[in-house]
Amino acid sequence: MKSERAILNLIAKYTHFLDQGEFGKVGQLFARGTLITSFNSPKGKEQVEKHLTDNLQVYPDGTLRTSHVTTNIVLDIDEQAGIATSVSYLTIFQQNPDKHFPLQAILTGRYHDQFRITGGEWYFESRELTITLIGDISHHAKAGSSEAQTADDN
Repeated sequence: MKSERAILNLIAKYTHFLDQGEFGKVGQLFARGTLITSFNSPKGKEQVEKHLTDNLQVYPDGTLRTSHVTTNIVLDIDEQAGIATSVSYLTIFQQNPDKHFPLQAILTGRYHDQFRITGGEWYFESRELTITLIGDISHHAKAGSSEAQTADDN
C-alpha cells in the first residue's frame, strides 16, 4: 500500500473506532504514539484506552452516538526520512434521541499529526487536538471528566 493511502487509512480508522466505542482499537493505533489534548497526553495503547474510557460516554448500543468527521487533510510525507505530518479539521456531530438532544455539531478543531514508518508500517507518533469551537458536549464527555472541564473553560 502506498504511504499516502496507509496514512489516510490511519486517520479514518481513528474516527471509525472512536465513534463505535472501540477504545482498545483506538489505543492500538497509539501503541507507539501519544494523543495530546489540552488537559492530558496519554501515551501507548493502555493509557490512550484508559483516557477515552475515563472521559467519554458510551451508550447502551456500544457507541458514542457521534460522527467524527475529518476534512481538509494536508499531508506531507518524507519517504526518505520515514516520517510524515498532517493537519486536518475535525467536526464532531452528535444526536441522542433518548434524551431529546437533536443532531448538532458539538465541537470543531484541528488535528496536528505526526507519523513514522517502521518495518513498512506507518503509525501515529502523535496526534494533537486543538479545539477551536465548542458547543454542548454534555452528552459526549462524562460529567466531572477532564473533557467536561475543557468545555467549562471555553
